[in-house]
Amino acid sequence: MKTKLNSLMIIALCGLLIGCTGKKANKVSGSPYALLNGKDAKTSYESLTVSGIGSLNYFVSSAAADANHFANFIDGLVTHNEFGTLELNLAESAEHNAAYTEFTFKLRDDPSLVWLTYEGKPYEYNGEVQYCQASDFVAGAKAVLNFSNQSNTAYMIHDFIKGALEYYLMTEILDGQAKGTPAFVSLNTEAKQANWIQNEIRDNHPTVYENGGYEEKPVTAADIKNIKNGNRLGIVADDEKREVKYILMTSSSYFPTLLTYSPYLPVNAHFYEEKGSRFGVASKDSILYNGPFYLSQLDETTIVYSKNTTYAERSDLKGYNSVHFDTVKYNIVKSDIDNSYVRTQFENGNIDGFSLSPNDKEGWAKYVEGPDQSGSIEDPYDGLVNSRLLDSIGNCYGTNINLERTANPASSKSYSTLGTAADIENTTNALRLKEVREALMAAFDYPTFYSRYADGDSESVFASQEVVHTYVPKNFVIDNNGKEYTQEYYAKELADHDSITHEEALAKIEPGQFKTRQKTKDQVWAKVQAAQAAIEIYNNDASLVAEHGAITYPIQIEYFSIWDDQETKTYDTLMMSSMNARLNNITKPADDYSNCTIFKVVPTDKCNTNNYQDVDGNGGNAAFDFSAHLWGWGADYGDPLTYLNTYTKYGDWSSIFNYLNLDYVPNFHVENGAIVETDLLAHYTSLVRLGQKENDNLTTRYTYFAQAEVELINDLFIYAPQTNNGQGWALSISKSAGYEMPTSNYGISNDRLTGMWVLVSPLTRAERTAIREEFNANKEAYTSTHPAINIY
Repeated sequence: MKTKLNSLMIIALCGLLIGCTGKKANKVSGSPYALLNGKDAKTSYESLTVSGIGSLNYFVSSAAADANHFANFIDGLVTHNEFGTLELNLAESAEHNAAYTEFTFKLRDDPSLVWLTYEGKPYEYNGEVQYCQASDFVAGAKAVLNFSNQSNTAYMIHDFIKGALEYYLMTEILDGQAKGTPAFVSLNTEAKQANWIQNEIRDNHPTVYENGGYEEKPVTAADIKNIKNGNRLGIVADDEKREVKYILMTSSSYFPTLLTYSPYLPVNAHFYEEKGSRFGVASKDSILYNGPFYLSQLDETTIVYSKNTTYAERSDLKGYNSVHFDTVKYNIVKSDIDNSYVRTQFENGNIDGFSLSPNDKEGWAKYVEGPDQSGSIEDPYDGLVNSRLLDSIGNCYGTNINLERTANPASSKSYSTLGTAADIENTTNALRLKEVREALMAAFDYPTFYSRYADGDSESVFASQEVVHTYVPKNFVIDNNGKEYTQEYYAKELADHDSITHEEALAKIEPGQFKTRQKTKDQVWAKVQAAQAAIEIYNNDASLVAEHGAITYPIQIEYFSIWDDQETKTYDTLMMSSMNARLNNITKPADDYSNCTIFKVVPTDKCNTNNYQDVDGNGGNAAFDFSAHLWGWGADYGDPLTYLNTYTKYGDWSSIFNYLNLDYVPNFHVENGAIVETDLLAHYTSLVRLGQKENDNLTTRYTYFAQAEVELINDLFIYAPQTNNGQGWALSISKSAGYEMPTSNYGISNDRLTGMWVLVSPLTRAERTAIREEFNANKEAYTSTHPAINIY
């Protein structure tokens, strides 16, 4: 899910830059790629990261920086192979009923399933070595569904599994009672508790209410005992048979894809109880390990993994050992390192790989352009540069408009605001007008934004490949007839919406076509004038003004920026200056914003890289209490719902944007010279829910989702996609060879280091090109006979 999502700058810096200090070498063997076999490989490697480990609690954290690590420590029932196909992992078999509402997995009877401590020793309880068993998956789910744990991923269980939400709400009651919260203390009978749970599901989780059959069979006092003890929870384990069964509320053929993400991982119940509140804290002894590595060292400057030798001795699906090094070391560096730092670390022999950036002028000239400037991105000067155009699934970032903000700047959630309470209230009123949001989105200057990726050259191939036009990425899901969602369904809905041809719609969603969405200054000014006209009509409506207040100028838009980083500040300043000029029909405004008489886009300069997720110091989401900001999402499972559910009422982003928790959000727009009011998210949410409920026909399901997505981006004007960090030109020099590593469009399989080789010497570009061609041929042959979910 990936709030797991940080700023673009941090995401870029957190890439694993693979290096090695170990002197012992071995030979690559058993690889399906002949060019690799026989090459000298290392048995340890060293990398750089700007992020330490915030948490190892894989039941609570959704942060990418944490998942990068615990994905290598904990194995689940399934994972992905190098071709992106789902395969069994701890499970040896899987089956489902005809309705796709029950899924049963049988664990392997294998001594490698032992739970290890951070010392690499088997964990014992009452003198008995503990092995991963079916009941460990139930224990893990209950930890996620314990309200007091405040899991960021609980929805991935309680939105799908029968009885899971009622269990979660029961733990909320118990948590409130333990804390002495009057509203929960008053629920002192089973009848009162049942009534509260029923009402919560009905009022705040309408899809669960419908899919779970709570209208026909409501929760009663007689159910409370079984809710408390978990007997109504649709996750059932039989340790003797080594089986765990998941019972869903409704048919979901894609359900196994959810199992690749952290809330469905196992935990040893004895260890979990023993650790209590210390489970998963950033400490090597806070979790047990059953994956390819365990955490053997963690301090302020260093993260070290050690190889799980039991895991390594296991014969995996490929028939040979997939763990190719004994230790992994990450050196933690500061986030404000300059563009040349990683390159010079490579050149000094301290790491074994780095990514090339045009912002590192010396490195770009040396490796890409060459002394005679004959090299290019497509054909770099240095033969070791691995240059390729990526078109994969990554975290999708976009501009988000925040409605119904906290109005009091003195409150903890408004700690970072530069505006007064009156400013915030005025902006809130203005953003309720569709025409105002449309003008604001139109003003976004994409070439100026993308210039940060290419040293100010917004027209370069490198920069243009960053753009995306859809929220659900291209090639994310394919229907039963081999049709790709954004091509077959999204393009059709976009063509109908914009009254353009199918071919024109396809062109709009192809990568590298950002000019199709970029508005000219005149086009922006026309939108601003329409917004002003709408504001005038609004202000002339006495009833609206009496209820909400008049809208005054300038309308202040606070844009979230990590302002203490000089490079980010430089590029964000350019972007905000451009937006101000376009919104006010002027030349670049002065720093005092004196010319910004209609809109005034300002930075939020109290945020920095250390506090931007928790600037109020109280665990809140103060960093999200701005008018507009760049934020993103990565897929949790293999269905468009994982993206589109973020913006529904009470959706996945409701913990970030408070207005998603409201029953009604006023949305005003002009129609026939008068203001018309609608519920902002009502129709969009209904389309997503229709798609969610359609499990028999993928064509119908994807059509509903496409209609919802087009409405989100082209009608609501609360979100606009900008960049996908999985696509674009990538240039690097590295000793790694990751052609046998797991890949996936969702979950945490991509974070696993299994299958990766680190060579003594880098492969040349010619060698990589040859291996990549062979890989693509292998993938085509494999996927032609193996469906995406290949576990039955």
